[in-house]
Amino acid sequence: MEKNSNLQENCTFNQKLSPRDDTDGHGTHTLSTAGGSIVPFASWGGLANGTAIGMAPKARLVAYKTNWNVQCPTFKTIGSNEIDVMAAFEAAIDDGVDVINYSQASNNSAYLDDGTGIATFHAMKNGILTIAGAGNSGPNAGTAANNYPWVLSVGASTIDRVFSAHGTRFYDFVSKVDVPSELYPLITGADARISGANVSDASLCQGGSIDVTKVTGKILVCRNAGRIVAKDETLASVVARDAGAVGMIFVYEEKIGDGFTLSQFHAVNTIVLSYKDGETLFSYINSTRTPTASISGVTNTLGVKPSPIMGSFSSRGPNQNNPGILKPDVTAPGVDILAACPPEIFQSSYCMKTGTSMATPHVAGIAALIKKVHPDWSTAAIKSAIMTTASPLDNDGMPIRDSNKTSDATPFAYGSGHVKPNMAMDPGLVYDMNQYDYLNFICAYPPESTTLKEFSQQHSYKCPRSFNILDFNYPSISIVNFTGNAIVTRKLKNVGPPGTYVPRIEPPPGVSIMVEPKTLVFSQKDQIIVFKLILTADINHLSTDYIFGSLVWSDAKHVVRSPIIVKAKNK
Repeated sequence: MEKNSNLQENCTFNQKLSPRDDTDGHGTHTLSTAGGSIVPFASWGGLANGTAIGMAPKARLVAYKTNWNVQCPTFKTIGSNEIDVMAAFEAAIDDGVDVINYSQASNNSAYLDDGTGIATFHAMKNGILTIAGAGNSGPNAGTAANNYPWVLSVGASTIDRVFSAHGTRFYDFVSKVDVPSELYPLITGADARISGANVSDASLCQGGSIDVTKVTGKILVCRNAGRIVAKDETLASVVARDAGAVGMIFVYEEKIGDGFTLSQFHAVNTIVLSYKDGETLFSYINSTRTPTASISGVTNTLGVKPSPIMGSFSSRGPNQNNPGILKPDVTAPGVDILAACPPEIFQSSYCMKTGTSMATPHVAGIAALIKKVHPDWSTAAIKSAIMTTASPLDNDGMPIRDSNKTSDATPFAYGSGHVKPNMAMDPGLVYDMNQYDYLNFICAYPPESTTLKEFSQQHSYKCPRSFNILDFNYPSISIVNFTGNAIVTRKLKNVGPPGTYVPRIEPPPGVSIMVEPKTLVFSQKDQIIVFKLILTADINHLSTDYIFGSLVWSDAKHVVRSPIIVKAKNK
């Protein structure tokens, strides 16, 4: 045990040095998602029974430990030191890895003055692409993390599978396979509170707040009071079990989103409801003196439509560090993901977790496969292939929906779209860059000399006299402070056979876009062609909010898509 000076003087690390000592399953889960072997008959308490396989099952995996269980005099947490993160990256670089999965949110406030930015930049210089989670602070705007342009940041969305059960007028996630089917009395945590207990604690069904004599033989209803804390479910289920409840209904508050619930392992038969369904439940409870309910056995449903749907927890843009770079870059499966977990902790070799941490290794696995197929590609080329082949549409062919299941999500939620692994292997064209392009980007951030010294050993690198973010060869296009006229320059590199690409433009509402040249004719591989987008609009009639469009280059086989984001300058 060692003291952590960044926390409190008397804080200690209560964990072994080995990455195998995974006390919460986070590292095991993400690692197996990226490159786990083929394992038949995998399940989580009987749910999602089938064959488990990582995205790149033949990949060789290595784990580096950056997070620790920290015990302080007044609290217990999981934390990391910046120096540990940087050391892990440098070790990975020395070991010659091809891709780094970083399922951890960075400090947005620091941006180009933090260890994660420097470490990921050093990885990029050595030909290693870092895939990082966008964070779990959604659905609030401007919460996206890991906003560095040399990093591929990932949001989280659902897959086309749900675990559900029918209760009294309800249909949602259930956590147990074998449950009683008869009717039982319902009681809320608030109504079951023990004398003197805090009402809020009782509503959440926290320990020491529930009267056992009121709960025994009933179904206990708990609600989480607007917190996005998955562990609340598990702890409440333990309280329900110890109080003699036959089951629990856990309701998420409005902040979570009308269509989103978290799946956790529970100590008692449990059904989890979204805010919208929870309101229906409480209306029913308040309408009768003797509310009752039953929870049926679980149904594992595949091919659910629409999907994907954004997880409301998934952090959103706009990029608070530089709104000229769209973040997150893409979205990937991150809700109810089955993967390996330490059996000594979870009483099972597999468990389900939710978060952008779970989405990130899906994309890391895709990047590893691309690197295998195209070993000479740069990190920017791999990133471009994943972004430009991603889709903004769900499996109904409609725009990806936000977590409320009714409104369309925007690129601030899903970036370029939901990843398409097979298409990313053969993107046709890529927006390529190198370390000097990124150094020019850094040059725009004062103080120039100090920043460059932190990011590059080439301290003598001379910044260009000017830098225009509109000419930065990023796969997505963001124009802020738009005054009614703008010219965007991009370069596309042919990584496929010779071909002629024609554009298809969906301009943001109120904006006209011309492209020059009208076609891109590639006669050979690795050929680069420059094109320009010329945007015009009547600024006096343009929305002051962010507006969205897209640009697609296609040769009838490949689809190279870039989202377009425009924000008019404040009048």
